[in-house]
Amino acid sequence: MMYKKIFTIVFISLLFTSCFKEDVLIPGHEPGEVSTMIIPMTMYYTNQVYFNLENGEIVSSNNRSIFDLNFSCNDTSTIIRLNSANFAKASETMYDKLEDVTDTTGLNWKFDSSDGNSNSIAILNWININNNDTAYSNKVWVINRGIDALGIKLGLKKIQFNRLVEGKYYFTFSNMDNSGHVEDFVTKDDSYSYLQYSFVKEGLEQTQPEHSDWDLLFTQYTTLLFTDEGLPYPYLVTGVLQSFNNTNVSLDTNHIFNNITISDTSNFDFSNRLDKIGYEWKELIGDVNSGDIYYEIKINNNYIIKDNSSYYYKLRFINFYDPVTGEKGYPTFEYQQL
Repeated sequence: MMYKKIFTIVFISLLFTSCFKEDVLIPGHEPGEVSTMIIPMTMYYTNQVYFNLENGEIVSSNNRSIFDLNFSCNDTSTIIRLNSANFAKASETMYDKLEDVTDTTGLNWKFDSSDGNSNSIAILNWININNNDTAYSNKVWVINRGIDALGIKLGLKKIQFNRLVEGKYYFTFSNMDNSGHVEDFVTKDDSYSYLQYSFVKEGLEQTQPEHSDWDLLFTQYTTLLFTDEGLPYPYLVTGVLQSFNNTNVSLDTNHIFNNITISDTSNFDFSNRLDKIGYEWKELIGDVNSGDIYYEIKINNNYIIKDNSSYYYKLRFINFYDPVTGEKGYPTFEYQQL
């Protein structure tokens, strides 16, 4: 009788055990290899270079001065940005007829903020949307196109933003003497964060890749610095801007780069401001007046990046000079997927 009970217990145990799958061992998370990349902005920072962290590739590169305006492709956005790589600025005039603006007397010039804040850009309130009502200011704007990489002035244009209908920005522009009159429009494309428009080409000059294809933009850009008296002034700097497409960055100066792991990411504060990496991973050393200066890398600046696919990377800069020629304008960094 005892043998029957034991047999029954063993049988039932085997029966239930056979109903469950065996545990599958899941391998631990393996980080990627540490890679090194040199970005060829060139000596005069002529190039804008787009980089994809996941692929470890330069997606595209373009001359920084070949476009003038950025039109947002977000479905509900009305944002129009300047090409801040050229130190461009804009001013709203009091006139609502293009031909009435003939000079720059009394204009209040404004620059776009480098942090991406849509309320701190030069071209504001050209359109006002209140519930279902849309109103246009119809004011004429003057665009100072800034300077190219060699410091040559790119000239002035005056422009009137007429309307935004069914995803199309309609506008009219000309030279200050009313020559070169152009009526044109840009149609939003949701594959991109922004579309680039060129006054010279009188049409699109698309430099920015599709928003899912890039994470970092190496470029010159305009930012606000402050004097010892606390007064703001615009300045052209060389650095890195992050993608508009859900890319977030945290700066860490407390950890050793090689020791940072995926588990550390929960302790970092991430930011979506476009210039979080910015330009301050290097500093100018020496005497500016004598010309005996060079850039020194802040090797302890670790940048933790969460890309639009929610992958985490750590990145630090290690050089700013071409390893062969010694020319500046070749940011070198190492990075690793966590």
